[in-house]
Amino acid sequence: MGTKKEDSNESHVSGQANKPLSLPAHALPYRAVAEELGANVQDGLAAADANSRLEEYGRNELDDGPGVQPAKILVRQIANAMMLVLIMAMAVSFGISSYIEGGVIAAVIILNIVVGFFQEFNAEKTMDSLRSLSSPTAVAIRSGNAEVVPTAEIVPGDMVELKTGDTVIEYTCWVRERHYVYILNRLLEAVNFETDEALLTGESLPVQKDAEATFDPDTGAGDRLNVAFSSSTITKGRARGIVFATGMKTEIGSIAAALRATGRKYRPVKRKPDGSAGAHRYAEAWGLTAGDFIGHFLGVNVGTPLQRKLSKLAILLFGIAVVCAIIVLAANDFSNNREVIIYAVATGLSMIPACLVVVLTITMAAGTKRMVQRHVIVRKLDSLEALGAVTGN
Repeated sequence: MGTKKEDSNESHVSGQANKPLSLPAHALPYRAVAEELGANVQDGLAAADANSRLEEYGRNELDDGPGVQPAKILVRQIANAMMLVLIMAMAVSFGISSYIEGGVIAAVIILNIVVGFFQEFNAEKTMDSLRSLSSPTAVAIRSGNAEVVPTAEIVPGDMVELKTGDTVIEYTCWVRERHYVYILNRLLEAVNFETDEALLTGESLPVQKDAEATFDPDTGAGDRLNVAFSSSTITKGRARGIVFATGMKTEIGSIAAALRATGRKYRPVKRKPDGSAGAHRYAEAWGLTAGDFIGHFLGVNVGTPLQRKLSKLAILLFGIAVVCAIIVLAANDFSNNREVIIYAVATGLSMIPACLVVVLTITMAAGTKRMVQRHVIVRKLDSLEALGAVTGN
């Protein structure tokens, strides 16, 4: 079911409605938008019609995914090069009956996993609780009356009223200025309608809207002056809008879907102009794909810069440890004497900084506690590194 939603969102065209119109809404006059949506610009939708549309299009909410996943959080704590090297070091230590060293490394691994897991798990649960507490509302015209409706129940075809200070929550509407509804002396109030779209477009200044304008279908989101976008805040004036897109079909929904997408999992085959490709090109693509998978699993090509450096350091130290063990064995003519083997393994294990992971985890946890005191929820410990890189602290 999740795959179907993702595929549906991938085929969605920017500026289109949940059910595609003849042209994107910003390229049509508002009366054409209302006609294609089956909307009533005077009295709005009837209650029965609104309910049927709610069943057809679903609730006006962003897809938050499967929610808190303890198993995924646990795997995230283990699946990195440094932890895998420590696990191998623990296994080798126990294998040569070095129980004290093996126990120390096991304690380090468990401490790191427990601290990281509970920090991320509690943060995810807190975020999930905050989402359930949020219940924004909108003023919609239903059966000729202005009603306060939960934004989750707003549907395509709804007429909504927008005023200064409101936030357009998860729906996109074709702006219809108030002078189209009332007498012409409302024109000044309508002309002053401006929205802050910084969250969506990055524009630092409020954007003045023009309900009479129509634009080319390929016009970018920032230049669609007849549309009030989800997540934007009204900074001046009043307006009415016809809702034509809700939930994941809005611009902010498209961004959310893109952020959640895992991206291509395979490398494309390099082909000649005629479309053909030799066997070596297929082998190259498979090799690169396998390299990407291994690098992703070990953490050398994903995560923050510090995480990548630590993963590469772990692999390097593991290689040095193996080389040191081989040198010790070679110096003793590769004797199978138990003492020689223990000495070789101990020499290799001494190259692995077992406490480094714990020191980093505890440091991040301490930083998280400081952030909590400032009323900031840290979902992932590694996000503190990115924040530190920005502030220089």
